[in-house]
Amino acid sequence: MKFNFSDKRLFNNVYLPLLNDNNRYLLLYGGRDSAKSYFAAQKVVIDTMRKPYSRYILLRKVYSDIKDSQFQTIKDIIVSYGLMDYFNITENPLKITFKLNGNTILARGLDKDYKMKSIKDPTGIWYEEMNEIAFNDFLKSTSSLRGGVIQEIGTFNPEIEDSWICNYFFPPKENYEKENGNFNFVPSIRKDTTIIHTTYKDNQFVTKQSTELLESFKDVDYRYYRTYTLGLWGGALEGLIYNKWDVVDSFPKQEVVYYGLDFGYSNDESGVVKVCFKGDDLFVEEVLYKKGLTNQDIAMEFRKKGITENQLIIADSAEPKSIQELYREGFTIRGAIKGADSIRNGIDIVKRYRIHVVKGSSNLIRELKSYCWVMDMDGKSLNVPIDKLNHLLDPLRYVALFKNYVPGKRMVKVGSV
Repeated sequence: MKFNFSDKRLFNNVYLPLLNDNNRYLLLYGGRDSAKSYFAAQKVVIDTMRKPYSRYILLRKVYSDIKDSQFQTIKDIIVSYGLMDYFNITENPLKITFKLNGNTILARGLDKDYKMKSIKDPTGIWYEEMNEIAFNDFLKSTSSLRGGVIQEIGTFNPEIEDSWICNYFFPPKENYEKENGNFNFVPSIRKDTTIIHTTYKDNQFVTKQSTELLESFKDVDYRYYRTYTLGLWGGALEGLIYNKWDVVDSFPKQEVVYYGLDFGYSNDESGVVKVCFKGDDLFVEEVLYKKGLTNQDIAMEFRKKGITENQLIIADSAEPKSIQELYREGFTIRGAIKGADSIRNGIDIVKRYRIHVVKGSSNLIRELKSYCWVMDMDGKSLNVPIDKLNHLLDPLRYVALFKNYVPGKRMVKVGSV
């Protein structure tokens, strides 16, 4: 079997030097849609194929998040390269094996007891969302790799300047950062380390739709634009709306359940959350987050997710036609309460509770980490939430408002259907 790894049409030019970079640490960071995670997956696949011995570990804070992120991206690359006949892929457990040399790609989550201990002689790690991993967990993971040519890839957005990643690997930002975001290689304060900064402008495959969205952040919230479009450090979490939440293993049993729905289609995702309230605690789980769904598709997704006609759905009341169509599909669905100050009131109600996010809700967690009050260029809060990347937080707010103002409506308990 021969594969042309030199075909530059497969890669973004900025990443090409990293294909043969043997430094221990490769850090890929910057703005969204810069294809940093896609390149990391490309490199893992290529190293697995061409090295005599390779055993990569896909590592995230939560194991269940790996399947739909790193693992899926690697599968997509194998398919797009026409290499399915050369790989064995299993999903329980998550494992990819290259048949011609036996090299493997495995998955581990820091929420699992066995973590890294059960893997013999790993040679590499890919830390996706590296900024979510605690420094002590990083030290345990990096110290578990011994012997041979070892490589660790980290991909992340530079959300918090006061993070262990910045302090451990990066020089003072005035030594390399440019306010326009147009820079690539960053000198590290640690040896055996390559750092590359990229934005959507470095991605030849980025869509016009994504470009327009990322540039629109400039007019909505300049701090947000700096972090997620230009990929510059710091300030992303100043003005964060929901700053007190944690991740839990599961929903509590036998509690009243609500579902919230935000409609989307081509430009935005349709988002569904499952919510329950238990005293001062609010539990929320991501159920659906997907573009391109018709109302019939949403109904089909409801049934696949086990949502029945006995369960109440609170939906965006700006879509009365869609609500009517889902009602005719047999679902109990009501429009959200809207009006003067309803957004702020809904946020205030949610903030009365201790928020617990059920693990695996990766898009919901991403929204929680980036949902901020709009600030002007002088850093002054405008007391209005940024109207971007809120397709799961909006339906959470719909549910909170409904529960607060329309008590006693018929609900259903978990496990009682």
